[in-house]
Amino acid sequence: MLHPLNKATLLGFSSIFIWASLVAVVKLITESLSPILGVALIYSFSAICILVLNGLPKLKLMPKTYLWGCGALFVLYEILFLSSVALSQNREQVLIIAMINYLWPPLTIVFSIFAGQLNYKLPVILGFIIALFGLMMVVNPQLFDLYRLLLILQENPLAYAFAFIGALLWPCYSVFTKKYAEGHNAVPVFFVVTALSLWCIHFISDEVFILPSFNLWILIAITGSLVGIAYSQWNQSLQFGNIQLLILATYFMPILSSFMSMVILGTRPDLAFWIGTILVSIGALICWKSTSPKG
Repeated sequence: MLHPLNKATLLGFSSIFIWASLVAVVKLITESLSPILGVALIYSFSAICILVLNGLPKLKLMPKTYLWGCGALFVLYEILFLSSVALSQNREQVLIIAMINYLWPPLTIVFSIFAGQLNYKLPVILGFIIALFGLMMVVNPQLFDLYRLLLILQENPLAYAFAFIGALLWPCYSVFTKKYAEGHNAVPVFFVVTALSLWCIHFISDEVFILPSFNLWILIAITGSLVGIAYSQWNQSLQFGNIQLLILATYFMPILSSFMSMVILGTRPDLAFWIGTILVSIGALICWKSTSPKG
């Protein structure tokens, strides 16, 4: 029998693995459906799953700033990030969008410093620069060719913009949750609102409703349920697992996500992409090592 600490930590690792696979699986599903419909179906199953596992929280007891402010940030992030993946025009763009999204670990550290939640040392600046440099290599291996960069961004400006805005919103959510949540957890409600919002966008935009095949229904149900389980497990892991080890593991998500995308989508990133991906993780690690919580 596993020691409770080890079991909780392993559950946290499984959540990280699910999130790292999410980008590729969402792309796989939305290739057969209209973009918003695909993610609306996935998150409908996620909302149901997390409600079954956690129940409906007592909203009246929660601080209004957390419930409305952090709730809005959570919902907007999920919609923008998932939509950016769904709106990608090919599987190569999915990899770029994922890397833009994975700027959130170093950005969370920077925002936490600005919010006065972390002590820091000067190498944190170096770490952030390395992460940005890595992202630039992923987007445009010819770093100093600005014209080529503009051409790449113009291929799908909406998807790239959604991914970047999402990468800014999640650190804001993390920082404000730490400040205002007071130990409460409204994530099940946030998931329900996210799913409903996606359905509203689907119908308002007059997007075509495509009935999934039986096999696709199975994949949607499994994916949505796993996402719900991942969020549910993560809270338990943070309370009872090795939090330092789990946070460290999140900084390797760019590499893991790229590997999972390569396996699931059959993509073959070039050497510059892998170097850039590793640099994003290294930059995040330097930021992490250069900070400590304030007493």
